[in-house]
Amino acid sequence: MALSKNEIKYVKSLHLKKFRQKYNNFIVEGDKIVRELLASSDFQIEGLYAEENWLATHAADLSLSSAQVYAVSPTELERISTLKTPNQVLVIVRQPTFRFSPDKINSSLSLYLDEIRDPGNFGTIIRIADWFGFPYVFCSPTSTAWTNPKVIQASMGSFLRVQVHPVELSDFSSIAPSLPILGMVLGGKPLPQVPKPNAGLVVIGNESRGISASNLQYLTQQVTIPRHPQGGAESLNAAVATGIICAQWGIE
Repeated sequence: MALSKNEIKYVKSLHLKKFRQKYNNFIVEGDKIVRELLASSDFQIEGLYAEENWLATHAADLSLSSAQVYAVSPTELERISTLKTPNQVLVIVRQPTFRFSPDKINSSLSLYLDEIRDPGNFGTIIRIADWFGFPYVFCSPTSTAWTNPKVIQASMGSFLRVQVHPVELSDFSSIAPSLPILGMVLGGKPLPQVPKPNAGLVVIGNESRGISASNLQYLTQQVTIPRHPQGGAESLNAAVATGIICAQWGIE
């Protein structure tokens, strides 16, 4: 199908959070991520917009109706893309309704992001969780939305394998009352001295302010990544800190 002005307007509207919420859709783009998405059964594709060469190469992988597939020129793709350099294909995806398992929460490690606002950090943390086998990334409702196109890009497809759930940290008192909640806090117990928990929630704080004061009360253990005596950095990037703690605890 050719791309109409209304279709261009609709796709571009999904660059903004309020329209992603209104239509319950989000954007995924780029050859590699889209090919991974097409192989997943957990996501419903509303529309696919691709250059003709890409469509010719991947026609056998598409199980979409002709009404869902749009052949677009590089110029048209550039108009609807969120990227500075579009990469062949863009899809509109329905936001799935994920449900988490309390049994899995109580038998594994998960991450909790407290007011993580930077989409690059958020997406990278999803990717880290995928690498180290963390099934869930929970986040405060004040964190950036996981459907933000920059989060999706930074996750490099890991959003397909790691479920993200916005939820208040206080809700875990009823979701999993006995679950250890370990927060990354300056002045906490040094990470190498903390035995790996069999299950737990690892809380990562805001990029500049750390864990919010209202959530500190729910921590059952405060943990810190020790700084070298000669180290002068004030803090670690949220995604870097997450990578360190996941490497410490995420591999059997």
